[in-house]
Amino acid sequence: MYTKEIKNLAISQRASGKTLKEISENLNVSLSTVQCLINYKMAARKKKRGPKCKVTKKLATNIKRFVARSNSTTSKVTAKKIIAECSVPLGRRAMNYWLLKSQYKYSKVSQVLSLSLKDKHNRIEKICTWIEENIDWTNTIFSDEKRFTLDGPDNW
Repeated sequence: MYTKEIKNLAISQRASGKTLKEISENLNVSLSTVQCLINYKMAARKKKRGPKCKVTKKLATNIKRFVARSNSTTSKVTAKKIIAECSVPLGRRAMNYWLLKSQYKYSKVSQVLSLSLKDKHNRIEKICTWIEENIDWTNTIFSDEKRFTLDGPDNW
């Protein structure tokens, strides 16, 4: 590491019109070192990776309110929904990371078909009418059933 004095000296000599070779001879360093010293600028350093936008306090409260409203109506809350509803300038993964940092817990939604009580009663009534009408079941295909054989392949 070279001191700031040497860096500033190299930059000032280059600004005065000296060649890189002359500067390297004056400072007793190699030519490539002079190039690095001249091109090195603190402000021009590459920024660290990470979210480009910080979530402000106002935006954070809007997100928390949206999550609370969604939880009270028992609707599913996803990062995509939060981004769309609250107009958050983050990507889905960054939003997930922020939610994790904000003490929100992730839980997988169960893949069970959620039917209301009314839907369940309607299904039972429909099945009862099928049984009462004596529908010809030989022409019916159940597409959600799977055939299993326990005694080996049967050349089906």
